[in-house]
Amino acid sequence: MAEATLLFYLRKKMSKLAITSYCIIRKGTVKTQDQYLEFTYDNKFFKEIFKNLKSGYAKFYKMDRLCKLAYLASEYLLAGNVNKKYQPEEVAMVFANSFSSIDSDIRHQASITDKSKYFPEPATFVYTLPNIMLGELSIRHNLKGENMFFVSEYFDPEIIADYVSILLNKSRHKACIAGWVDYASTELLAALFFVEPVLGSKGISGFSSENILKIMEH
Repeated sequence: MAEATLLFYLRKKMSKLAITSYCIIRKGTVKTQDQYLEFTYDNKFFKEIFKNLKSGYAKFYKMDRLCKLAYLASEYLLAGNVNKKYQPEEVAMVFANSFSSIDSDIRHQASITDKSKYFPEPATFVYTLPNIMLGELSIRHNLKGENMFFVSEYFDPEIIADYVSILLNKSRHKACIAGWVDYASTELLAALFFVEPVLGSKGISGFSSENILKIMEH
């Protein structure tokens, strides 16, 4: 056990953090490190992406739209392989957005505003916190590591990069799913990155705020 722990920390010192996969979902498009897909952007956008994945995850249909967006991005990001490489407690998640859970908040508020038609729905209310999406992804991918959710006015890759770097360098976490997932009636963006220590030149790029922006802008 002591030898395994020593080997783990020696490997950390010899390696560097890198982005080894990513998924960017915008209105009408899905982009990963090896594919670019286009979909009609209408009220069936999420459903068409889900059908393309062929995952068969029935719980998808019960999620709110913010969680659906995070779920779809994570499926492309991980491609079902995360549990083959890491233990559940070794993978952390660090997310951020600007609209919080506004889409579900509005629908919940609409159900309680009119006292004559007062009918709050538990299925809507349960999604009135943005970090619920982290719970959905934890269940889907059997992840038990630390998770953090930031709400900020705009996407700040430096905050994400700094927090994830400290987390992976100062704890026993070996990898992290990090990025931005935001949904509102007029806004939609998911930008998720899988970050892990690599040796040599492996990985798509080094993990930094500059490289996060380059991937998003490419």
